[in-house]
Amino acid sequence: MFFYILWNYLIGYVIIRVEGLSLEKFINLTITKGIHLWGIQRHNYTTLTARISIRGFRQLHAISHKIRCRIRIVEKRGLPFILFRYRRRKMLAIGILACLLILYGLSLFIWTVEVQGTETVEPSKILSDMESMGVRPGVLKSSVDTLLIENQLMIHIRKLSWASLEIRGSKAILRVKESVLPPVMEERDTPSNLIAAKDGIIQNIIALDGQAVVEKGQTVKQGQLLVSGIIDHPATIGVRYVHSMGQIMARTWYEEEVELSFKEPFRQRTGQTAEIKYIGWNKFKIPYKKDEVPFGKYDLELQEDGFFTREIYHEVEEIQWSKNLQAAKKKLEEMADQKVRKVVPAGAKIIDKRLKYDIIEGKKAIAVIYLECLEDIAMQQIIEIQ
Repeated sequence: MFFYILWNYLIGYVIIRVEGLSLEKFINLTITKGIHLWGIQRHNYTTLTARISIRGFRQLHAISHKIRCRIRIVEKRGLPFILFRYRRRKMLAIGILACLLILYGLSLFIWTVEVQGTETVEPSKILSDMESMGVRPGVLKSSVDTLLIENQLMIHIRKLSWASLEIRGSKAILRVKESVLPPVMEERDTPSNLIAAKDGIIQNIIALDGQAVVEKGQTVKQGQLLVSGIIDHPATIGVRYVHSMGQIMARTWYEEEVELSFKEPFRQRTGQTAEIKYIGWNKFKIPYKKDEVPFGKYDLELQEDGFFTREIYHEVEEIQWSKNLQAAKKKLEEMADQKVRKVVPAGAKIIDKRLKYDIIEGKKAIAVIYLECLEDIAMQQIIEIQ
């Protein structure tokens, strides 16, 4: 699409307005004669506008005469018209031409390399291997053998089961799928107990093998026996040792504390923005759209897409936390939530959350978060048989 737009810009095109009662027939005849129209917009029953090349426009005379419609040029666009407009200003025309040639030259190179689909493998490791194989910003697209790179990556990185390298515009996108490791085989011949991994109140017991020694509603401590792998029942002859298995769901609690100093101000965006757009790469960037940045304080957001870069400046105002306690509480809640979730197991279900705030005037604010969870607290303990 980029090259198609660039080509039409280089050879020039016009925007035409067509008025008549047979617009559908007009479009069908242009398609039949191989005349390409794009950007067609129907304004009403008798009027439409469209874009067409200079050569295509010259072929419309016969069609307009045949279906009796009126065709006129609304706007002329493209390099030939710009050069004609500035024909007395040769240096400007040369500069425009040079800029277009630079754009075309830049489009022949890869400027961004992206990795998608990683979970356990570090993207930096893959990018480093790709760079050693010749895929890096600034390399010619024609020099990259995508199939060879895909095969080499899967050989070098054993954790990858599939890789697909696509060059889209000036961006190289590598999509990967990591190998699924087989589950760890559980040694079921080894006698074991199930003990509590942490304190809690038993909510539900499912003992698949072994003998449960706790009941629903019972409070247990970390390390306490839950399901015994030693079975000594009057109906059995002697003592049996089994590998205990089961699920012991319990209510558990987590507590974390965070604090926020009032000495550091709170930065809040006002909604006002300014932006600068660049074309190029690294140190060789040329701004082609530049807003004034009148803000004294701002956050800078950087967006890169190939050799196009946007710098977005968001105006911010600094507010003292002590003067905006609602914002301080919201920030504390975010901090506390992030901290406590690092210690809560992935399979745990949060059933209750409470926050307690303490404000030390002029100094800081403290938040304590309490989580009540429902989780499996069973943990294997090998039985040593003498």
